[in-house]
Amino acid sequence: MNKKEKNILKAFAMVSQISITILVPICLSGWIGWWLDGQFHTQIWFVIMIVLGIGAAFRNVYYLTKSFYSEDMRKEHDRLQYIEELKKQGQERARMESMKDISDAAKDKTEKH
Repeated sequence: MNKKEKNILKAFAMVSQISITILVPICLSGWIGWWLDGQFHTQIWFVIMIVLGIGAAFRNVYYLTKSFYSEDMRKEHDRLQYIEELKKQGQERARMESMKDISDAAKDKTEKH
């Protein structure tokens, strides 16, 4: 299995997990709210439980995606640090070369006099 196929499967698994993570708390809390409304002969529990279910669903999605992409974020952070180190090395090398050019120019000027 090549990398592209693995990425497709990984994305499909993520979409499936997100769907389940959203549907289960909302449906379960809606059912509980509907049952409570039937028991107490009210109409508020369904709304309260649906709101709580939606909040729980999005909280779960946040933690799921955070853990799912944590390794990718770490790799990206390491790559960015490596690029910054290369930039610093390049700037240091350029500074050293310019100092060498200045000192060479100064030597040439003193040798001519």
